[in-house]
Amino acid sequence: MRSSVIDTQASTTTHRLFQIALGLFAGAIAFSFLGILLLTFIPSSMELFAPYMSSLIQAPTWTYMTLLGLIPLLMYGPVLGARRMSIIVVWGCLIGGGSELIGTTGWLSGLLGLSWSFPFGDYTYTGWLGPEFAGHVPYFIPASWFAMALISLDLARRIPTGRGARVLIATVFMVLWDVSLDPAMNGAGSAAGTVPFWRYAVDGFYYGMPLSNWFGWFLVSYIIIWGYEALAGGLDTVHTYAPIVYALNCLFPLLILLVQGLYIPLLIGLVATLIPFAALARYSTLPLWPSPPTLRRPPLSADPLG
Repeated sequence: MRSSVIDTQASTTTHRLFQIALGLFAGAIAFSFLGILLLTFIPSSMELFAPYMSSLIQAPTWTYMTLLGLIPLLMYGPVLGARRMSIIVVWGCLIGGGSELIGTTGWLSGLLGLSWSFPFGDYTYTGWLGPEFAGHVPYFIPASWFAMALISLDLARRIPTGRGARVLIATVFMVLWDVSLDPAMNGAGSAAGTVPFWRYAVDGFYYGMPLSNWFGWFLVSYIIIWGYEALAGGLDTVHTYAPIVYALNCLFPLLILLVQGLYIPLLIGLVATLIPFAALARYSTLPLWPSPPTLRRPPLSADPLG
């Protein structure tokens, strides 16, 4: 299959909506970070914001999570079409959400006689991510799996390789995102204004996170990305804003780690974040930063048959 070349002007309205969504996405990150920064360095401000703290945490977080699921629709929907985009959304949400439900309930582990909750380890969400389906998994979570798996596949597609290696590379990019995400979000830090979005039942080796979590991330990410390729035909195009979307998602937990004073996971997470960009700088001929047209053709060698 050949990659299509789509000019930005072919879908001006969608592109503008995407830019607005991306701006709000970055704004939600900035608002949250500045709020944490304020409470960290001026603890007395907590008295002023205490009555509104729940809303001040949930509003930018829920905005961030909503836009994370919406942005890939605006990026790739006009090119992939309704049918293929629907397959990608359903598959990503089904596998991502289903794996989280299995992990938080632990029913499969009980069935298999495992001493830990397959596939991520024993954990629960704390309620800060909003309402939960089946009383266990926030509704935002399945969309985040769909979205970041697709963004990771976009980055991997820029590297000239076959389908099998492309799926594997995209999976690794997904796991690298979690290197900074998990220690920032699971309550390992104690900075003012920070809250845990999930907790593990054990004190894992990596700032609260058990090794099983990375196993689960790799397995679930691989299945999702494999499905994108096998069931929906993968991506015909790469989007020049995909590296920025990926970077923003990694930047948010990195900033939280910085404020929390967790400098070791900050350094490890920063190195993990830079690995995909180093790979793209070394192996891809496409620019890392946006330049028209918005959707670009990868090198022909990046899309071999099979």
